[in-house]
Parts: sequence; structure tokens; C-alpha cells
Amino acid sequence: MNIAKQILQEPFDNPIMQALKAFAKDRGVQLYLVGGSVRDLFLRRQTTDIDFTLASDAIQFAKAFAANIGAIAIALEEAPPTARVIVKPDSTSQTPQLSMDFAQFRAPSLTDDLRLRDLTINAMAIEFENVGTFTNKARKQVRCRVIDPCGGMKDLKTGLLRFPSKQVVIEDPVRLLRIYRFAAQLDFEISQNAIDLVTAYRSMLSGVAAERCRDELIKMLYVKKAHQYLQQMEATGLLTQVVPIIKEPHKAWNSLETFEESPIPTALHTYRKEINHYLQEELSLEINRCSLIKLSLLLGDNLGSIGERLRFSRKAVQFMECLISGSKKLKNTIPQLTQKQINHFLRTYASDWWGILLYSAASSPIDSAILKQIADTYYEHILPIRKQGRLITGNDLIQEFHLKEGEQIGDLLKEIEDRQFDGEIRTREEAFAAVATLIQKHR
Repeated sequence: MNIAKQILQEPFDNPIMQALKAFAKDRGVQLYLVGGSVRDLFLRRQTTDIDFTLASDAIQFAKAFAANIGAIAIALEEAPPTARVIVKPDSTSQTPQLSMDFAQFRAPSLTDDLRLRDLTINAMAIEFENVGTFTNKARKQVRCRVIDPCGGMKDLKTGLLRFPSKQVVIEDPVRLLRIYRFAAQLDFEISQNAIDLVTAYRSMLSGVAAERCRDELIKMLYVKKAHQYLQQMEATGLLTQVVPIIKEPHKAWNSLETFEESPIPTALHTYRKEINHYLQEELSLEINRCSLIKLSLLLGDNLGSIGERLRFSRKAVQFMECLISGSKKLKNTIPQLTQKQINHFLRTYASDWWGILLYSAASSPIDSAILKQIADTYYEHILPIRKQGRLITGNDLIQEFHLKEGEQIGDLLKEIEDRQFDGEIRTREEAFAAVATLIQKHR
């Protein structure tokens, strides 16, 4: 057992953590802080997801602890037995929700368990009772022992990612993707030995559940500058195991890099708050618009069966298809773009015109004046009309013109709405007058 003494400088005096220490001690259970939780402590990364491991009865222990503190316990897996305890903040608390996973050893000993983990930097553990506290006020440093059979601490210091062994890749090939995801998230380098293993075993990804591959890819796309790591994946042949072959790769990489460097063009900085909110909104669980725009830029018009291939939600696929089709229509219109065409564009792509605009600006140059004109038109013209609502309704037409319910009413309302958005009609009186003219014209 390779044990290194290190200094932890992260707060671990949360009342829940203190309650857990006391609970484990009373029951004679040796708990270990493990994996990503240890890594993040030393990297000083904030986290509300904490991982523990113990020798036996992990699910029973988690359920008993949850009952003791009035929290929720959920059994996650049977092999190895794993449960999650979720502590929700009370109505007066400013602290976020806390999630703690308790997993049973997957091997006869802790060190053997650690050797089975995905990366060396995730294969470290600390006896929970020895995790020191550190407060900014007291600046107190407490030494503790790090159980590190794979040399993870050295790799953490040098910013290097390695697999503990070839076997961990064979047992779970999704780790081939995960090493690139961690490289992107932590800005670490991947060892040559790991790259050789990726090249040798990349074809094994075909046997991995599509959802797991998708999740790793999306987590990478969430990183601000993912393009350089995706290019590294392409160089090993790993990327094409996950997504279709990229058409015009040079253009795709340039577009993706452009978007990552400056997702909001300078001409649109006035609307940064609105755009950032739009980009961060999730279309399905942990998949936001920003990550889907990146993926669409990477694939271009080669989406193919990406939705089915990676089990994307229907909403996510429709969004990516909308980006590509909307961008083509916009760019074909731009040379003779009129105010009416801008109005039509904004109304047609009511919820996703921002995405189309950002996708289009990243994939090929668009005059900044045009970008600003489109955005200004929405906020100064389209949005106020939407908030105002229809000038007249179907019931108004029935009462005023004694029309019967049917197609004619729908056609008339659409015509009036079109004229309203085109600025030709502004009041109810003008709307009624226009309807009277239309009815007379079609008699």
C-alpha cells in the first residue's frame, strides 16, 4: 500500500459530514472518501457529489444513515452494492443539495478496488475519519494519509491522465471516451501509453450502450474549449466510433473553434444576458442548447441517424435539424434580406431563431449589421406584438360580420396577424376595416 502524506485545504466541517462521521463510528464502520471526491479536494474543485466506499453492507448503511438524518436513500446498483443519499436544503438554507454515494468494495481489499477504477487520479482514497478540516478564518492545515496504489497523486501534480491498467479498459471501454472528457474538463494531458490503448481498443466501443457514449460526449461539449480534445479523439480514430464521419473536417473544426472562442458575436453583445440564458437551457436531461449547437457545427449537414445512434431525445434532434435547415434558409435569403423576410424568419423559428443565428455566424461570416438588425427587430417589433396578442379573435369576426365557424375565420385571422407583424395594421379598428375589405373582395 503506497500511502502519501498530503495537506487537505478544503472545508469538510459540514454538519452532515460530521453527522456521518459520528454515525459510522457508532456502528464501527470504516468509511473511505474515494475517487473523484479525493481528486477534487486536492484540485480545490467545488462539488456537492461526494463518493464513499466501505467493505460491506453499503446499501444497508446508506439507508440507515439517511433515516438517521431524515434524508432520502436510493439503491443504485446491486453489483457492486451502491446507494445514494440525497440531502435537500431546508427552506431557510442557502446551501445546495448534497448527494453522497456509498459503494461496496468491488474486490477483496480497498487497494484492489482502487486498481479497478477508470483513471489513476480517480484511484485514491482517504480514511474518512482522517479527512481534516480547513477554514479560511483559522487557516488551519490538517495532514491526512492518501491511499494511492496507482500513483494518482503524482499524475495529479503533473496534470497527466493514465489508465491504472489495460484491463480496466477491456472491462469497460467507455473509459476510452472518459479519459478525453477528463482531459477537457481538467485541461490535463493524456499519456502516450493511454493513447496507444485507445488506438488498440477503440472498436470495443461498439459494444457500449449508446446512452453512455452520448453522456461522455455531451459532458465534453459542456467544456468551454472542447474542440482541441475532440480533434485528439479524431486523430486516434475514436471520434468516428461515436459520431458519423465528419464531412469537410477543416470547415467543421474552424466553425466549432469560432463558436467556442466567441459564442456571442460582438454585434449581439447587447443581448448577452438573453443569449446566455437561451444557451444554458436544457432540452433534455443534462443536454443544453449550447452543447447541441457545438455538436451540430461539428457534424454540419451530416446528422444522419445521430438521434437514434446516441439516443437523443426527439426535442434535441429536432433542435439540431432546425439549426441546419434554418441556417440554410437564412443564408440563402441574406443577399436580398428585407424587413418582411426578417419578420417571417423570426416568426417561423419562434423559439430557436437565436440558435440559428449563432450557428450561422459560427459556420460562415455574416455581416454584423444584419445580425444586429435581426435581433433588434425581434425585441423592438416582434416581442411587443406577441405580448400585445391578437387584435381581434374568431368570436369578434362572428359577432361583427355574422360569419360561421370554419376555414374562412382561420384564413382571415392569419391574414390580419401577418399584416400586424408586417406593421400594416396596429389597432382593432384597422383590423376590422381590413377584414371588411377582404370579405368584400372575396364575395
